[in-house]
Amino acid sequence: MKPKSLPLGNIDHEPIRIRSTEDLGAVLKVRRKKQKMTQSDLAALAGTGVRYIVDLENGKPTARIGPAFKLIEWLGLEVTIREKKID
Repeated sequence: MKPKSLPLGNIDHEPIRIRSTEDLGAVLKVRRKKQKMTQSDLAALAGTGVRYIVDLENGKPTARIGPAFKLIEWLGLEVTIREKKID
């Protein structure tokens, strides 16, 4: 099984396009590890369960969005939506 890589972009320097739950999970996992947090640490901070963190990081498509926004905030990230550019 090959390790997941980030979608195109660099989380520290430019926006990353999220096209799937797998993309979101990969970004959150990289950010959590960069901050040297365990899944348990993040779950405690965000007030959610470790199972939810595991599911989200693994790209579970039915993961609830509300807790995901809390995790995004705790990881020092933000979500921005804009109109898609058509080339």
